[in-house]
Amino acid sequence: MTVDSGAEGLLARLKRETRPQHTRAEQALDLLRPTLTRAQYAALLAWQRARQAPLETALESVLGGALPASDWAALDLPARRKTPLLDLDLRALGHAPHPDLPPPAWLADEADAWGCAYVLEGATLGGQVVTRHLRRAGFPDATLHFHASYGEAVGPRWRTFGTLLDARHAAAGDPAEFATRAVQAARLTFDLFTHPDAHTEAS
Repeated sequence: MTVDSGAEGLLARLKRETRPQHTRAEQALDLLRPTLTRAQYAALLAWQRARQAPLETALESVLGGALPASDWAALDLPARRKTPLLDLDLRALGHAPHPDLPPPAWLADEADAWGCAYVLEGATLGGQVVTRHLRRAGFPDATLHFHASYGEAVGPRWRTFGTLLDARHAAAGDPAEFATRAVQAARLTFDLFTHPDAHTEAS
């Protein structure tokens, strides 16, 4: 079977075909709005954590069972976990976490996991912009662990992610189906993080 595109092609497809969902999620959260209060920010982090934690656990389970040991070590999902960073921020903000949601039923195989991981890892890129904005707005660094996440390692970790995605896409028995499932999973992940009332929730 011919593979039409490598990692860059699949990443480009993920970006293109999930753009509406990505835009809706960003607009719903609207973390760059000048009126964001400390209480609203804390509530948003608690809301995000309830979704982030089960996804990270599911990703480790699915990809841990699918990847060769060398790829699993290179990806190092345990080191990419953001839930502990959310916990740090919530403690600094004096806000309790929300109960975790159940893991989504659609996150069932490797392609689904890569699509979901694309959203979670891609958020670290935008998180750098959010971090700079919130610092300027007066939010202390003790409340910015999640959005700052990898710091200067963002670029290298994103490139590692893309390289591994390339290899696994190329190695798939049906690369076209792999890409289709990855795109659908990414869309569903963005939908999961589309806050219905981000502008009003403050508790």
